[in-house]
Amino acid sequence: MSSKKLLKLDLNELVLLGIIVAMQIILGRFSFGTSAVHVGLKFIGSVLLGYLFGPVWGAVGGGIGDLISSAIFGNQGGFFVGFTISAMLEPMIYGCFFYQKPVKVWRIVLATLMVTLIINIGLNTLWLHILYSLDYRAALVQRIPKEIIVPWLQMFVSFFVLQTISRVKIKR
Repeated sequence: MSSKKLLKLDLNELVLLGIIVAMQIILGRFSFGTSAVHVGLKFIGSVLLGYLFGPVWGAVGGGIGDLISSAIFGNQGGFFVGFTISAMLEPMIYGCFFYQKPVKVWRIVLATLMVTLIINIGLNTLWLHILYSLDYRAALVQRIPKEIIVPWLQMFVSFFVLQTISRVKIKR
């Protein structure tokens, strides 16, 4: 498949992208767990964006989703571009591991661990440090317990979501 085809979307693909972005926004409103370990469902949209649209369009969808979500629901502390960057990088990473590739457990584990380390622990902690002038190490220590538990739940859910969606024939 040529690179031009990978960067071009027809109307059906654009509509599907919009549906998944909307789903990501809605799933972002649902979460469960305690205040210490809080699990959101937004990651499912990022996984699907990466799997169905690849790194480039996945990143575009993630960024659009974050901007729309911020405009509709607002963010605690106001809009911050760093979190939009994180929202774009997440489906980009998933797209590098999942786009046009068979669903394998090792891909899910590696992609989820990369998102956890690079985005959740690294960048999002940095954004909190910049935004709220929190001590970086203190913020990191607070986030570690969640980031030890939550990725394993995300891997489990991602596996079943990708297994299910891989059975549906969607042409790109």
